[in-house]
Amino acid sequence: MELGWYCPSEGDGRRLGTRAPELAPTIDHLASVALAAERAGATEILIPTGTVNDSFAPDAPFMESWTTAAALAVLTRRIRLLVAVNPAALLPGLVAHQVRTLAAIAPGRVAVNLVAGGGPDTGYGAPPLDHDARYARLGELADTLRGAFDGPLYLGGASPAALDLAARVADTYLMWGEPPDAIAARIADMRARAGRPMRFGLRIHLISRDTEREARAAAARLVERAEVRDARAGEYAAFDSVGQARMNEIDADGDGWVAPGLWAGIRSVRGGAGTALVGAHAQVAALLRAYRAAGVDLVIGSGYPHREEAERVATRVWPLLRDRAAA
Repeated sequence: MELGWYCPSEGDGRRLGTRAPELAPTIDHLASVALAAERAGATEILIPTGTVNDSFAPDAPFMESWTTAAALAVLTRRIRLLVAVNPAALLPGLVAHQVRTLAAIAPGRVAVNLVAGGGPDTGYGAPPLDHDARYARLGELADTLRGAFDGPLYLGGASPAALDLAARVADTYLMWGEPPDAIAARIADMRARAGRPMRFGLRIHLISRDTEREARAAAARLVERAEVRDARAGEYAAFDSVGQARMNEIDADGDGWVAPGLWAGIRSVRGGAGTALVGAHAQVAALLRAYRAAGVDLVIGSGYPHREEAERVATRVWPLLRDRAAA
């Protein structure tokens, strides 16, 4: 199983859901995260897209994916740039040109994460489209990229339209952090649909500390000053994303615990990936082994702050996975 990391294009820090991040998403900070992930041995870094900031106030500044990727391309040397793109306001030919240009800057280090958007009004002024029409548009982009770019395509989503498109075009199918048994069922379904080799990725937060008590305290502190729960709830109400609905509907107790070590407290203040693996280093490693046994090939992790968590995961958690695999 490979380790990937997340570029905190919306901002960073030790708190989520505040009006503004503790660490602004400057290119200096994002580069420090990417370089830390590269040093840690992460194989790729996911650079997200969107029309609002989904971790702090919706109108807080955040960085655009292609521009960020171009800057990181010249500052990194080995890590793959997994660039998310929503084609709502972009013609497929332009996206293909952008991808080829980025691939010329970072040869062999570019992949595209195809994103349909969470609702009809996610398109920088483009005409709203319903769910299936957005996936039809995304399929047109995928077909154009297949003829213009030889790098890998990633795609997530849980709706029938998303599953059909992923089975047809994706090299890596991405999922948010549901329990391992649910992930195993989704992987089995996608393998049957695709009928061909593909990779499976898990997008999840990691909160790993020397003790379980320290990790749970860090998780609680992460959202204790949240100010945007009402704004997030309003956003979710407008979504028709099946994947987001699945994330919101995961059963958890009043403190957000789905199961020992799996915490959904992040979903109250952040869109998209809303669960975290929380515990002592050995406990987090054991949970990751459960996902590996379920069929996960790639974990795209994140943590707060991202640079420090990448270093912690690389030095204290990932060696435990390698040691067990060798044994």
